[in-house]
Amino acid sequence: TTTTTTQTSSHILVCAVLSPKRAFNVFTTTATMVFIVDNAKAVLDATAARAKDLSPTEVGVSTSLLVTFVALWIWRTKMANDSLHNNAGLFQWSSVFYRKSWGVINALPFVFNFVPTALALIGTILGGNWTWLMIVVGFGVLPFAELLVGEDSYNPTKDEEKALKKNIWFRVLTWLYVPAQVSTLAYTLHHIYTHPELSFNELAGITISTGVAGGFGIGCVHELIHRPSKFELGAGIVSLISSTYGHFWIEHLWGHHKRVATDEDPASSALGDNVYTFWPRVLWGSLASAWEIEGKYQKAQGRSVINPLNRILLAHATSFSIFFALYFKANPTVAWVFLIQGFVNSLILENVNYIEHYGLRRRKLPGVDSDGEQKYERPGWFHAWNSGDRLTNWILFKIQRHPDHHVNAGRPYQILRTFKESPTYPTGYAGMVLLSWFPPLFWAVMDPLVEKAYRDREAFEKTGKNPFPKGANNMSSAFKREGEGFFEEGSTPYDNEFYGHDVTKPRVIYKTDFNKEAAVGSE
Repeated sequence: TTTTTTQTSSHILVCAVLSPKRAFNVFTTTATMVFIVDNAKAVLDATAARAKDLSPTEVGVSTSLLVTFVALWIWRTKMANDSLHNNAGLFQWSSVFYRKSWGVINALPFVFNFVPTALALIGTILGGNWTWLMIVVGFGVLPFAELLVGEDSYNPTKDEEKALKKNIWFRVLTWLYVPAQVSTLAYTLHHIYTHPELSFNELAGITISTGVAGGFGIGCVHELIHRPSKFELGAGIVSLISSTYGHFWIEHLWGHHKRVATDEDPASSALGDNVYTFWPRVLWGSLASAWEIEGKYQKAQGRSVINPLNRILLAHATSFSIFFALYFKANPTVAWVFLIQGFVNSLILENVNYIEHYGLRRRKLPGVDSDGEQKYERPGWFHAWNSGDRLTNWILFKIQRHPDHHVNAGRPYQILRTFKESPTYPTGYAGMVLLSWFPPLFWAVMDPLVEKAYRDREAFEKTGKNPFPKGANNMSSAFKREGEGFFEEGSTPYDNEFYGHDVTKPRVIYKTDFNKEAAVGSE
């Protein structure tokens, strides 16, 4: 213990010299781990007491599962460090769900998106320790299964893309998610109201499980706010309001997608950040960024920032109206469950942001743009972490094929592509989020992968070989599908048969002509 403490103190001292921010992160992580260790005795005593009740067979099975889990993690981490070969996966090159004219069958795997919500609902109905079912499956069973099932490495052909993007069933599933989420939340609140005898353990399980299930729904909500129709955007906003995080879509579309992988972006974690210090920073930073963007939007409409049509004020007024209605018409417990599940939902959402761009940074360019912000190269394939892992991509509507999304924000989820040459995780989001709760382990896995990502980019640039498709359209929404940010002709999915082009339409938020004011840069 003395040796470890000395090493940690040395680490903090070195980081303080090199980076006060990194030193602060190490310090807060150390404090967190010390708190855990100080309270570990009670946990160990409880575990030992429980272990006495286990049969030798149960002990053997538990030990075998733990050893297998660790071995799989090591194996997957080794694959992530291989720049030449895709991570392994069962039937990873199969095109079964990408074939033309298969209709609903193509979209069928994404029904998995409803599983977290269903698990939270089942746990609420069954009560007792079952209220924690969503947590056990989401951060226990799923990460383990993901390590076994592995990657879907297949990218659709051009002909398959054309058919897939017009397949209505992919959109129908996203439309159904919001009614499912909101009705499940409504049932949960009604259940709590009609069952005042619920124990604290049950209330905590129901609240956290409902929030986490909503956090797993971020893949769908994210897809909805990027789609080119006001109906789908509206559905996404309804979901965010039920999660008391109604400003997220504004910051995400025009803040995160402009500033991604820079220190100016509150949602892009830096090398050495830990999730516990990232959370308060991003929660405040996201709101501040959204408010600044909304101010620009309202000014462009000829209105002051504070007015009845301010979309942030409307969203949060609606969320808190629901809270106060529940407080006075039902009871305080129901109201606080609504508020806390929304907070948990927001934490999971921002936990995902923490892992998505960890340690990756775009190169600065000289000067500032017409909006007074630092110039950067355009977002490319090395500025987000990629995962082709099948199960969580089915649950999260392929949000894990994240580099393609940031390069081509208008591409619908069913045609997003995965490339091994992008920075790649050892596993999917469920496992990576779980790992991020243990910062020393997360750093041990991810910091070498960050260094590898920079080496890989440098190697590609030296050889002049670019393994990625050309194109750029880093900001896309129902307000403007093409050309809000960096744009390259022919790189979006839109054509005369699919919503059409609107590149000549005026920009919604920014004055900057990104193509003219910033060099294209290497990707």
